[in-house]
Amino acid sequence: MTENDPSNHFSADEEWKSEAEAERARLAEADAKAAAGADQTAIPEATFDYFVIALASQAMMAMAMRPDPSGQVFIDLNAVDLKMAEHHIDLLAVLEEKCKGNLTEEESSMLSETLHGLRSQFVQVQSQAQEHLAKHGGGLTPDTQSEPPPSAGDDSAGGSSGLIIP
Repeated sequence: MTENDPSNHFSADEEWKSEAEAERARLAEADAKAAAGADQTAIPEATFDYFVIALASQAMMAMAMRPDPSGQVFIDLNAVDLKMAEHHIDLLAVLEEKCKGNLTEEESSMLSETLHGLRSQFVQVQSQAQEHLAKHGGGLTPDTQSEPPPSAGDDSAGGSSGLIIP
């Protein structure tokens, strides 16, 4: 066989085509992976701070704490679950106790400040929920959940089922 032999030319041409097709397939697969990754939301890195924030968020949700448009926090007293809020605060307290001496100064401070803030909020929400029960009797009911959030000056207005925390 010589270089000018047509049978040799055909073989080289087929190799080139198969290599090009394989490269196209690799590029298409890489593009598909990149597109799939772009569609998914990024998951935050698993850190101690993020773990504390996640537990604190659960406690805040159980206390029915929601931001209102003015940047203040509205607490829907009809949606408060004090037992669940207390449970999440207790989980953070267990974490603080079990990690004592093993945290950096920043981690320890962050956990301590988070617990202090949650405990303060819990006492405030618990007090407001008890007042709400005393005024309306029978308990926290879902029938008043459709009431709009009160304005900042109406936190203890008659019949209000919410509390605004500046």
